[in-house]
Amino acid sequence: MLKIKYTKKFDRNKYYESISKKYFYISKNELLKVNIKNHSKSTITLEEIFNYFKINKIGEFDTIFENISFKCLTIGNFRTLQKIKNQISQKDTELIKFLFDYTDLQPSKIAPFFEENLNISTCYYCNIDFVNTYNTKNGKKNKFTLDHYFDKSTYPYLALSLYNLIPSCYTCNSKLKGTKEFTNLAPSSQKYDFDRKVKFKLKMNDTCKNLHIKNKNDIEINLKENYSNNFKDFIKEMYLDDRYRIHKDIVFDMIQKAELYPESRLKELQDLTGIPFQQIKKDIFNLIDENEDLSKQPFSKLIVDMSKELGIL
Repeated sequence: MLKIKYTKKFDRNKYYESISKKYFYISKNELLKVNIKNHSKSTITLEEIFNYFKINKIGEFDTIFENISFKCLTIGNFRTLQKIKNQISQKDTELIKFLFDYTDLQPSKIAPFFEENLNISTCYYCNIDFVNTYNTKNGKKNKFTLDHYFDKSTYPYLALSLYNLIPSCYTCNSKLKGTKEFTNLAPSSQKYDFDRKVKFKLKMNDTCKNLHIKNKNDIEINLKENYSNNFKDFIKEMYLDDRYRIHKDIVFDMIQKAELYPESRLKELQDLTGIPFQQIKKDIFNLIDENEDLSKQPFSKLIVDMSKELGIL
C-alpha cells in the first residue's frame, strides 16, 4: 500500500558487509567438510562459500548463479531481484538453502539492521497497525515482521535479499500473504505506485444529502484502482476493503466535522482566534500533508484520500 522511503541512513553496503561476513568453522559443519577442501583457514564466510562453490562448480552454482554475485543477491534493487528470479526460477537445493538460511541471521543481523536504519512506524502493506521499534531495559524490541515478498521457501536464494524484505504486521505477513506471489511491484521498488493509482472512495446511502449522515452504516469505503488492475489481486488477497470497512468510524467522524465546520465557520474561527485558516482546518480535521511519509501514522492514506473526497484538503 505504501512505498518504503529509504533515507541516506539506510546504508545497504553495511547490510551487505554484515551478512557476507557471517562465518562458519569448517570442521564443525558436515556439509562444509564434505564440499570444501584445502581451504587456507579454519573458518569461511558466507560470501567465500558462495564463491568457492561457483569456482569449483559445486552444486551447479557456476550455472545457476552465472553472472550473479553474492553482493548482487544481497543488496541488488528490486528490479534486479526480479531479473534474478526470472533467470533462476525455483531452485531449492540443499546447498542453496544452507547458504541463504534466514533463520539465524534474522534476529542477529537482519532485524537489528532494520531497527537501526529504517524508521519503521506502520505496516507497509496495510497502514493499519503500528509496527514500530521501542526501547526496553533489555535493549530494542520491535513489533514488525519481515515479509519475503518473493517467498523464501520458493526462492531460497532471495531469502537474504535486502529489498525482498518488507516490514509488515503479523496479520499481513503470516495470516494473509504467506507464500502468495503477486504480479505487482513491491513497496521496496522505486516504481511502486499503489498510492498514486489506488484511492479510497466514499459511497453514501441514497438518503444522505449534503453530507447529512446520521449513522456510519450509511456509508461505505473501498479501494478503487485507476488506469489499470495491477493491484486487484493484492487488494483482494490482503482483504483490504474488508479490514478498512471496520474502521468506517474514522471517515464518519470526518464527515460530521465537515458538516459542523464549513468553510464559513472556519473563517469565523480565524477572525476570532487569529490562527491561520489552514492551521485551524488541520487541527480540526487532523489533516495529513499528502507529501509527508504516510507510513508514519496509521490510516494516513485513508485520511488523505477521504480529505480529498470531502473537499477538505
